[in-house]
Amino acid sequence: GVAKAELGVAEAKWQAATEGDKAVLQESVTTAQESVKTAQKAYNVVLDAAAPPHGFQSTEYRQQHEVLQNIEGVLVQIQEGQRELKKGQTELKQWLELSFDPWEQLSQSSTLSQKGNLRARLIKQYVEGGAVVECIVSGVQDCKEASHQHRVVAAHLWPRSREGKFQWWRSGHPDTGCSDIDDAGNGLFLLKDIEEAYDAKRVCFLCDPLNISLQFTVLDPQLLNPDQEGKLPCPAGCTKSYRDLHNTVIGPSKITKHKRPSFQVLSLHANFCVHAAFEKGWISKDQHSSFREIISISSPSK
Repeated sequence: GVAKAELGVAEAKWQAATEGDKAVLQESVTTAQESVKTAQKAYNVVLDAAAPPHGFQSTEYRQQHEVLQNIEGVLVQIQEGQRELKKGQTELKQWLELSFDPWEQLSQSSTLSQKGNLRARLIKQYVEGGAVVECIVSGVQDCKEASHQHRVVAAHLWPRSREGKFQWWRSGHPDTGCSDIDDAGNGLFLLKDIEEAYDAKRVCFLCDPLNISLQFTVLDPQLLNPDQEGKLPCPAGCTKSYRDLHNTVIGPSKITKHKRPSFQVLSLHANFCVHAAFEKGWISKDQHSSFREIISISSPSK
């Protein structure tokens, strides 16, 4: 603007000058014209640098802008891909958990294995003073039978023979309440027959985290028949049966918030039990749905 003003003044002087003076002023006009050209070039450079507010006049800027837009598009795709990957990993993890049933095809020897120090830990957790060990479901007290085996055993909720799978599962569920396979949270004192039925998925425990309680549930109808199979081996004068124990609630008198089995392990077991019971025709479709809903609602963080 200043250069153009100076050029205008120079041209006006040149027009008003006499023929003799015009030759002298011609140099000033030429200089002013060069200044205008220089200023115009500088202005164009500034205009290109500030292209966005002026309608993207710069070709270079438009190219850079297109590159940035492409980069932003790629970043959006990467973020979407990461979300899909995370979703896929979650689904894979769930599938892997359901594809391997820790209680499938357990042998009796692995079911009754008492290796490890689970029994000592359970005694420390549940047996106070000089109290006698008893089955948490039936209340039957422990004693050694003629075979010198305990009537009430320290039963692993997650089978000890599947310890490797337990460690893998625990890595994805750090809040199970179990530090290892022999943790007190992975066990309960049960009659041997109940432990066998538990590992065979004929019975399960439904958890109630709100009231800190368990419900012992018999799924196999054969165990509910008042015949020999439905009876439990108990001391003389005791006539406990699975029918008597079905739907027994184990509450605060036996377990507490800080002294209880892992509800996560028990809920996982119940889930497999209900699925197997439905496939075997032990429960109806409506019962299956009801059980699954209860298990889903009651599945806790620990």
